[in-house]
Amino acid sequence: MTGHSKVHHGVPAEHLTRLKPQKLGRHYHKIPQFIREIAHKHPRLISDYFLRNYRINLELIKLDVHEQREQEADCIYRCAYGKVGFAIDRALLAEALECYYGGTCLPSLDTPPISTSEQRMRNRLGVDIAQIFARSLLSGGTFGELTPHDNDYEIVQWEYVAEFHYTSHITGIQSSIYIYLDHQLVDELTSRLASPQPARLNGNPAHYIKHLPVRLDCVIAALQLPLSQVLRLRPGDVVSVRLLERCEVRVNQQKLFRGTIFEEDGALFLTSLESVKSP
Repeated sequence: MTGHSKVHHGVPAEHLTRLKPQKLGRHYHKIPQFIREIAHKHPRLISDYFLRNYRINLELIKLDVHEQREQEADCIYRCAYGKVGFAIDRALLAEALECYYGGTCLPSLDTPPISTSEQRMRNRLGVDIAQIFARSLLSGGTFGELTPHDNDYEIVQWEYVAEFHYTSHITGIQSSIYIYLDHQLVDELTSRLASPQPARLNGNPAHYIKHLPVRLDCVIAALQLPLSQVLRLRPGDVVSVRLLERCEVRVNQQKLFRGTIFEEDGALFLTSLESVKSP
């Protein structure tokens, strides 16, 4: 194909930002920053899980959020919100397997095929860590039931991949854990960021209703005039009124109490309240 090139810059293609139509007009750009903020706020969530269950002390070095990753997810799960993927570096997987079965030797640097034990351990870690990740993102909620997504004919398109970089205090080896999010999961997070859900209240709802602010209106004077006289009123006119002996206290224009007004130290007070029976 010959002709003039339409590219008039020297920026390499791999450094260009490619626009995705499904992201236009959405808050997708907030998702990476949101994930980083959560990881910075709770840096020990995944580390405590490994320490509690496998006696492995991991230190979080940094968190990267990628829009794509060449390596596919080792495990893919379906949930109520979409699909989530999981991957873990072989060194950390082998260390978790050794510690789980009571081993003390360091993981081998060789790369033999994945054993059945490693597959079971990887699947277990995938479910547990995905739910830990979900609870941090969804303010205590989870992705719901995670079921393996076994479909060789469907290629899952991942929107973001969160990479957690860890250093093991036992081996000193740096390893990564990867959480993959598809577009449906990202849509759910985007909608929650756009319109945060109200905080759930614990306990009896009636207790919180009693603490809601209510505006009380006290009518201390009332006057009935013909419309023609009202229309003739001008700024500065004086209208003669008489204070009511019993003042009405209203909520949303509904009579609630009657009371008496008295003055003390330059302030007005309402006393002698009596209930008004609704017809």
